[in-house]
Amino acid sequence: MDCAPPRRLSRQVARFITFSIIITVAITLMLSGPAIGLRRIAIDFLYGLTYTICIGGLAWLIMPRLASYVGPIGPIAKWTSLVITMAAIGAVGFLLALVVFATLGFFPWAHYWKNFWGGLRLMTVISVVIGVTVSLYESMKYRLQYEAARARLSSLESRLQPHFLFNTLNSISALIPENPAAAERMTERLAALLRFSLDSTERPTVPLEQELKIATDYLEIERTRFGPRLNYSVDIPSELMNAEVPPFSLQTLIENSVKYGGDQIRVSASNGNGRVVLNVWDSGPGFAKDTALPAGHGLQNLRSRLAVLWGPKAALEFHREDSGTNVRITLPAAAPRR
Repeated sequence: MDCAPPRRLSRQVARFITFSIIITVAITLMLSGPAIGLRRIAIDFLYGLTYTICIGGLAWLIMPRLASYVGPIGPIAKWTSLVITMAAIGAVGFLLALVVFATLGFFPWAHYWKNFWGGLRLMTVISVVIGVTVSLYESMKYRLQYEAARARLSSLESRLQPHFLFNTLNSISALIPENPAAAERMTERLAALLRFSLDSTERPTVPLEQELKIATDYLEIERTRFGPRLNYSVDIPSELMNAEVPPFSLQTLIENSVKYGGDQIRVSASNGNGRVVLNVWDSGPGFAKDTALPAGHGLQNLRSRLAVLWGPKAALEFHREDSGTNVRITLPAAAPRR
């Protein structure tokens, strides 16, 4: 067994016990008739819990190690190994549970093998079904986590494009002899931007106030580069500052406006019926309404992250509005479950 920290190990044990109780309740209600009475249901529950702990405990110890060995092989061999292993775990766990019952005097030892062979088929089927179900759930969960990590990595890569860094550093270099104070402010903003980029890779959401600070730093860097040609305004109510948003979500919208939009940018947010709406409008031509964003585009990466965090409850849309282009993020006011 892996040497996990005490807190992590206690969480794993608590999850195992909770899962065992849920499975036992489900099987007890499924196999018990409605007219047998509460006392008989309670006895069946204790029997079932013993089976579940013996079989599930072995699975808890063995299956993670099996996963490390079958990971590189093909799907057919992988699932065949899983079914065979769960059948074997079910048989051994059933043996252990019967040892417990015989030791406690629930039945004489002379009936041990009769009880084992009589219940082996049912226990094997239940073990395989539950094992496959749990494995499918874990596979889906890890797949979602992988997609989230890949989306965050793609977003990080899109934020740290070399041309942005080189242009910013060139601007700082040009400002040093002419305006050292402005060069220092620009350096501080770039450092904050890069620090936030690295710190946010493990965080699915951040407070809107923190995101707005980074987005404003980005705007100030770009305004220093482009001069008076770039103008922006921000209108975000104070009551929304604690709303949870994906890191660099607002900055991605602003970067899109700076790169493809006009010289006027308006940043705003609102709360509508329990949903947070982030808007970035610019005076440029933008995209056509049904334009397909290419893979790797900042907005497409952001759309992927929203889908991972909130699914269909979050959306990213863009359309023409007031002789400009408006890009909008709509997401639930409540932070996603982690």
